[in-house]
Amino acid sequence: MAGLLRDTRFAVRQLRRNLGFTITATVMLAVAICANSTVFSWIDGTMLHPLPGARDTGQLVSVMRGEWNTSPTPPLSYLDYRDLRDQNQSLTGLLAYHSEWSALTSAGAAPERIYIGNVSANYFDVLGVRPLLGRFFLPEEETRPDAVPYIVLGYSTWKTRYAGDPQIVGKTIEIARHPVTVIGVAPEGFIGAAPGLRDDAWLTLNPLGANEYGLTHRSIDFLIVLGRLRPGMSREQATQDLETIMRRIVAAYPNDHLGTNTITLDPMWRSPFGANGYMAATLPILLAIAGVVLLLTCANVATLTLVRFVSRRREIAIRQSLGAQRMQLVRQMVLEGVILSAGAGAVALLLTSLTAKTFTRFFPANSNPIVLNGTVDQNVVIGIVALAALASVLSGAFPAWRSSHVPAAEALKDEAASISGGSHNRRLLSGLVVAQIALSLALLVISGLFLQTLRNLSAGDPGFKQDHVLTASVGLATAGYSNDEADAICHKILDRVSALPTVTVASLTDWVPMNFTRKTEDAYPEGYAPRPHESLEVQHTDVTSRYFETMGVPILEGRDFAQYDNRTAPLVAIVDQTAAKRFWPEQDPVGRRLHIENSVFAVIGVVKNTKHQFMNERPAPMVYLSYFQRGFETIVQVRTQGNPNDIAPAVENAIHEIDGRLPVFDVRSMRETTQMATIFAVMQSTFAGILAAIALILATTGIYGVVAYRTALRRHEIGIRVALGASPGDVLRLVLWQGLSLTAIGLSLGLAFSFSLTHFIAAFLYGVGANDPLTVIVVVVLLAAMSLLACYFPARRATRVDPVAAIRAS
Repeated sequence: MAGLLRDTRFAVRQLRRNLGFTITATVMLAVAICANSTVFSWIDGTMLHPLPGARDTGQLVSVMRGEWNTSPTPPLSYLDYRDLRDQNQSLTGLLAYHSEWSALTSAGAAPERIYIGNVSANYFDVLGVRPLLGRFFLPEEETRPDAVPYIVLGYSTWKTRYAGDPQIVGKTIEIARHPVTVIGVAPEGFIGAAPGLRDDAWLTLNPLGANEYGLTHRSIDFLIVLGRLRPGMSREQATQDLETIMRRIVAAYPNDHLGTNTITLDPMWRSPFGANGYMAATLPILLAIAGVVLLLTCANVATLTLVRFVSRRREIAIRQSLGAQRMQLVRQMVLEGVILSAGAGAVALLLTSLTAKTFTRFFPANSNPIVLNGTVDQNVVIGIVALAALASVLSGAFPAWRSSHVPAAEALKDEAASISGGSHNRRLLSGLVVAQIALSLALLVISGLFLQTLRNLSAGDPGFKQDHVLTASVGLATAGYSNDEADAICHKILDRVSALPTVTVASLTDWVPMNFTRKTEDAYPEGYAPRPHESLEVQHTDVTSRYFETMGVPILEGRDFAQYDNRTAPLVAIVDQTAAKRFWPEQDPVGRRLHIENSVFAVIGVVKNTKHQFMNERPAPMVYLSYFQRGFETIVQVRTQGNPNDIAPAVENAIHEIDGRLPVFDVRSMRETTQMATIFAVMQSTFAGILAAIALILATTGIYGVVAYRTALRRHEIGIRVALGASPGDVLRLVLWQGLSLTAIGLSLGLAFSFSLTHFIAAFLYGVGANDPLTVIVVVVLLAAMSLLACYFPARRATRVDPVAAIRAS
C-alpha cells in the first residue's frame, strides 16, 4: 500500500511538471466522456425508466394488434381486451387505458386544460402503484356509469391546482362541467402508463355512461393495453398465448376483425405507445456516434502520452539501470493515465449534470403532454466511472505497456532513432494517427448525411402550404358543450375570424399534420376485395369547407365540403390520391361508398396527397370527413396575408368575445407546429455535427503533433541532408510525405469503415443515399486539406534548419 501511495505521489508530480499536457488531455477526455454520458442520461431518463413510479417495469409489455409501427392507434376494443385479460395464462395482469384532453371547470373561472386517462379498474394494481391519499378504482367501477363519477388526481395536479390539500379525498370537483368525486391521489413521480407522456388525472372507462357503445362493440378499438409477465414467463411465450386467444376471437367475430390481427408484445423501453418508440430508434445511434468520438479522443491522448513516455526514455532507462523493476515503472506510468481519466470523469460528471437537461430543448412548443428529459442517477455515475476506466486503459495503460518494452541499453544510446523509442513506437504512433483519421472520416460522413437529410426535410414539399397559416386550439369539447352548442359556437368563430383584417380564409379541423398525432380507423370500400391479411387502416381527419383552400391543397375531382354537410345530412367524405388509387384503381372514386366505424360515407371528391407525420413517410391513404357531421376537437386555421403571429392576439380576442370561458391554447404558426416532424433529424444532425467538428480538430491536431515530433527527432538527419546539398523543397517534400502517407492510409481505412457504418443509418436519411458520393468526396477533400495544413507547418520549420547547429547539437 505504501508503494502504491508513493507511486501515486510520483505520478501527480509528473503531471504537475507537464501542466499543458495534463490540462489538454483532461479536457479532451472530459468532453468525450460527457458526450457519452449525456446521451446515456437521456436513455436512462426515457428507455431505462419508461414509467416513473411503476414497479418492475422490466416485466411490463405493451400489446400491439395489427401491423407494427412507431405511432399506432389504440389497437383493441374493450370486449377484446376483456377476453385477453380473462383467458390468458401468461400475465399476472392486463390493464387498458386511453387518454384525451379535458378541462377542470368551476363557476366563474376559465377552464383549465388537463390530460385525463380513462383506465381499467386494475390499472394501478398492474403498474404496482400505491395511492398517496385515498384509494384507487374497484373492479365494479370499471364500466359502471355513476351520477357523480370517481376521479384520481395526479400528484402535480393535486399540488398545483389544489395546493396539496390533505383533505381533498371525498371532495367534489368539476371535469368538463360534470361533477366528480376525488377518491385518491397518485404518488409523487407517477405520471401514467405511456412513456414520455403525462396524465394529470384518471377516470374509469365509462364514467358518465357516454361510452356505452364503445364498451359493447368489438369494432370500436380505443384502448391501449399493457400487461405484466408472470415470473418465469418469457415475452415470446406470452405472445403465443395471446395470439392463440386472438385467433379464437377473430374466428368468432370475423366481421369485426378484418385486416391484420397478429399480436406483438414490446418491452416498455421500446413501446410504440408513447415516446419510446422514437427514442429507441434515435438515441442508440447518438450513443454509437459518441462512442466513436471517445475512441478517437483516447487515440489522440494516447499519442500525446506515448510521445511523453518516449521523451522520458532516458530517464526511465537510468532508473531501470539503478535497480527499478519494470512493473513498478509501468505502474507509475499507468497511474498517470488513471489520475488523468479520474479527473476527466469528475469534470464529465459536472458537465453531464448540466447537459442532461438539454434534451427538452430539441422539442419545440407543441400541444402534446410530453415529459422527457435526461437524469443523472447512479446508473449514469456508474457509466461515467466505466468510461473513465476504459479511457485510462486505452490512453494510459496501453502506451505505458508499449513504452516499457524498449531495452534500457538501447534507450541510453545517443541516436535519435533510439531515443524515439525504436521502430515499435514509431509504428504505434503512426497507427494511432491513422486510426484518428479513419474515425474522423466516418464521423464526418455520417454528420454530412444527417445535415443533408435535415436540409432536405426542411426544404421538402409536404403537399400543403405552411407559410402564412396560424393555428389555434379551442377547448369546446373539453369545456362540456353539447354538439348543438359546439356547432353554433364554431360557426360564430368562423364568421368572426374570417372578418379580421389580413385574413383571406379560415376553416376548422380536429387535427394538424406533422405534429406527432395520428388518427386512424379501418375503412372498408364497397366493391374492394382486400388481400389476405391486408391492413385496411386509413388516416382520417374532420375538416370544414375551405379547409383545403386554407392549407393550399388542390381539389382534383369532385367538390369541397359545404355548409349543408351537417349532422342531419348524408355522410360524405373526400379521399386523397393514394386512397383513390388503392381502393378504386382506374375508376372514378366520386360517388363510391366507404364504411368507417359502422357508418357509410359517400365520396364526393379527391384531393392531392399530403404528408401526415413525417416528410420521409411512405404514402398512406387519407380520408377527410365533414367536421360538422362528426367533429370533436376544434382547431382554427387561418390564412393571412402577412406574418401569422401578428394576428394571433386578434384571433384569441375574437374567440373570447364569443365566450370568455373558452380555453384557447397552442396558438402558433403552422411552420412552428410542423417543426415536430423534424425534431429527430435536428437531434441527429446537431449532435453528429458537433462531434464531427470535435473529431476533425482532434485528427488535425493529432497528425500535426506526430509529424512535428518525428520531424524534431529527425533534426540531425535533416541537417546532414541540407549540408550534403538538399534544397528546402527536398526537405519540404520529405516531411510532407511522412504525414500525407499516413493520411492516405487513414482515408482508405476510413472510407471502408464509413461504408460499413452508414448502412445502419440508411433508414434515418431522406433525399440522400447512405453512400452519397458527393458527401464522401467533400469529406475526403476536407480531411486531406486539413491534414496537409497540419503537415505543412512542421515541414516549413524543417526547411529553416541550420545544418551546422543541427549537427553540432547532436
